[in-house]
Amino acid sequence: MDKVKQINSQNDLVAEKNAKEYDAHAQSWQESMSTNAGHKYLEKPAMEKQLPATFDAKAVLCIGVGLGDELQEILKRNPARVVGIDISTELLNIAQSRFPAVEFRKMDMNSLDFPDSSFDFIYSSLTLHYAKDWDALCSEMYRVLKKEGGFLFSTHHPEYWSHETPTGATHTNQRGVVLTEHTALLPGGVNIIYYNHPNTDSICDALKYAGFKIEKSFIPPVVDLPLNLLPKKDLERYKKIKNKNAKTPLFFIIKALKI
Repeated sequence: MDKVKQINSQNDLVAEKNAKEYDAHAQSWQESMSTNAGHKYLEKPAMEKQLPATFDAKAVLCIGVGLGDELQEILKRNPARVVGIDISTELLNIAQSRFPAVEFRKMDMNSLDFPDSSFDFIYSSLTLHYAKDWDALCSEMYRVLKKEGGFLFSTHHPEYWSHETPTGATHTNQRGVVLTEHTALLPGGVNIIYYNHPNTDSICDALKYAGFKIEKSFIPPVVDLPLNLLPKKDLERYKKIKNKNAKTPLFFIIKALKI
């Protein structure tokens, strides 16, 4: 087995394992996300602010669409076509029931089954860290985007997620970039495998190497809200996520452009 085939085989095994986890815990994942403070007060509001005011009848691809929580905001912005991909059949079924106007396909983000220049915009929420080779991953994103197409994504911040359980495995790509393999137990009982960068510069370098121009990169803050305006059921969760994110940032967001 040559090196490329070996890497693809390893990617398939990890993707299959993660897909089985999401399939097995799809309902509990959905329930946990409805009350998750990091979802509600941190990542989703920050990503929404970076969306364009309108998609002006353009084509949008959602990578790792999951439950489809971002789709409501995307559909408000007048896209001509929205495609959501994920590796979990059960999550796709839930998303399809919620957003019947969207086209959903089961697909691995490392090998996109779309022609070159198919989309005007790619959106991905907390999914790209499942890839072990970001040079190859970003090359695929670049390939399916049209010129001047936008790429907006959130991912794990390396500092926080380096403290989750390491497996002892690493992956080194052709440029010599080393990502470490970790496991983490997510809300809803989902036990994932992911790959962690040494720092945020490594994430940005992968985008630049693929040909993207980075327009903005930042650590998203928790939405600043008066505590007396929060629902009582969210109060303790909100305080906890705000303190946690202030101590060690959870996520990293990049807005890039194909040039």
